[in-house]
Amino acid sequence: MDSLKWKLAVQDYWSLLSPLIFSDHPKRPGDEDPSPPFNMLRNVLDTNAQFGGFNHALLEAGKNIWVMNVVPTTVPDTLPLILDRGFIGTSHNW
Repeated sequence: MDSLKWKLAVQDYWSLLSPLIFSDHPKRPGDEDPSPPFNMLRNVLDTNAQFGGFNHALLEAGKNIWVMNVVPTTVPDTLPLILDRGFIGTSHNW
């Protein structure tokens, strides 16, 4: 259930953010062609990571993004599960 939810969320987020994530470099003086679009989104902070499902969905979708999974200290500690999945994470008291 969590995997399906995040898979659909990544598709929605990516389609909504695509105009902001990808940007054309302005043409520089002397350049024949402008540089191709590049991915401007490199780092994401998941502030309520639970089990790292968002991180997993981004990987499954082939998105090249680094995710910091944060587990709030006010919820059950799922950080060991996130770390066991091979993801980066931390606990934090906002």
